[in-house]
Amino acid sequence: MMSERPGRYDGAVIPVSPMRLTPEEQLALLDWHPIFTGRCPECEIPIKARSQRPVRWT
Repeated sequence: MMSERPGRYDGAVIPVSPMRLTPEEQLALLDWHPIFTGRCPECEIPIKARSQRPVRWT
């Protein structure tokens, strides 16, 4: 969770973004979203994970 107090960087105040989801909505998202569950939320079929190629930093 985010802090309610604003942060500071190099003396400047960094405002806190308002929460878009309640804690209950955040937990529901973890139980529903395919990124977290690995399955389709409509038909429950598992989503095959793709292997990612390594990043080339040149």
